[in-house]
Amino acid sequence: NAGGVDCSDHEVNIKILLNEVVQGGDMTEKQRNQLLGSMTEEVGHLVLGNNYKQTQALSLAARRVRERIAEYKRLMADLEARGKLDRAIEFLPSEEQLAERLAAGQGLTRAELSVLISYSKIDLKEQLLKSEVPDDEYLTRDMETAFPPSLVSKFAEAMRRHRLKREIVSTQIANDLVNNMGITFVQRLKESTGMSAANVAGAYVIVRDIFHLPHWFRQIEALDYQVPADIQLTLMDELMRLGRRATRWFLRSRRNEQDAGRDTAHFGPKIAQLGLKLDELLEGPTRERWMVRYQSFVDAGVPELLARMVAGTTHLYTLLPIIEASDVTGHDPAQVAKAFFAVGSALDLTWYLQEISNLPVENNWQALAREAFRDDIDLQQRAITISVLQMADAPQDMDARVALWIDQHRAMAERWRAMLDDLRNASGHDYAMYAVANRELVDLALSGQAVVVPS
Repeated sequence: NAGGVDCSDHEVNIKILLNEVVQGGDMTEKQRNQLLGSMTEEVGHLVLGNNYKQTQALSLAARRVRERIAEYKRLMADLEARGKLDRAIEFLPSEEQLAERLAAGQGLTRAELSVLISYSKIDLKEQLLKSEVPDDEYLTRDMETAFPPSLVSKFAEAMRRHRLKREIVSTQIANDLVNNMGITFVQRLKESTGMSAANVAGAYVIVRDIFHLPHWFRQIEALDYQVPADIQLTLMDELMRLGRRATRWFLRSRRNEQDAGRDTAHFGPKIAQLGLKLDELLEGPTRERWMVRYQSFVDAGVPELLARMVAGTTHLYTLLPIIEASDVTGHDPAQVAKAFFAVGSALDLTWYLQEISNLPVENNWQALAREAFRDDIDLQQRAITISVLQMADAPQDMDARVALWIDQHRAMAERWRAMLDDLRNASGHDYAMYAVANRELVDLALSGQAVVVPS
């Protein structure tokens, strides 16, 4: 059924495009019919690709659905509140039934996730159509993915005049986002940033393109039947985590000042350049942890370049505040990256961030708190990095420069290290402890010259 509907959608869009070309006198009806017949295989590949991606999205959702059941509950509640969903009609479980399932160690079924993935895409498409996203010159490029490559190369200008352009752009962005980032991605980021669904989608496209996420997803998909499926899903989970954190960063740092064309052109080349040097920029325990993850992927049969990239997704995300710090200080991005990672290593911020990421989440407030903690760490590490770079008469060697900065702020640095010792010796996980620890990190950053206070 999905294949049939998708094929029909492609047929309608292609015929509208070609009919306008025929009416414009640039093609005869006979040539149009011949071209339609010649594109059978290309359209078939597009349809199969769409169905493959959607099935893959369901597999990714199913493996995490129980631990993220709160996100699905909020998604369903939001859709119901806006009159977009009737659980009874769609045979979706009530709040009471979900509670019973959780007690029994169960979550949502794949069939139920299939319903929600459709509603998620439909709702996002509607939100995009109400926004300016389908009119953005950069974002309209996504409509090309709805057509066979042969048509894109021949009729690019006519495609821009397609009378369903806004609908096609909205559909393609919605499908791509939900398939690759998950059913609850938009809902989760709307709640954590206060931004609209259209803002979330716009930021996602920027992140997708500057990190070349489609390329890496294809590399993972090419490993079908070569490595265990669980390894592929683990790799994709890492890409999703990168996409989620980076999208949240753009939403928080750019708010309503997003410009897809500008931001992609600014960040893309610098991230590509720094990403290739990641193993040179990382140091100490941070580099060791990256190497362990990289080697585990290689041992599982993952190609080396893909393994290097996925093992470093956490550090690739930090290239965003690094580039922003480079813009502020005027220093070369590679030099800023060395300072950033040196700060993280000297203050054990990588370990601390991992501890926060490992905090168990039992409700929405804890999920939002954990994200806020991580965002604050990024802000303060960036602030300390800028302060280190702006030191006068400091050593050129970055480790020595960071050591000097810490010595100049010894009292606050010792308080921070004492806090880390308390966390290492603590039994259990208490969000209040990490709230206090984050406050200590803010105080340490405030003791420097460059100050970034979390909003």
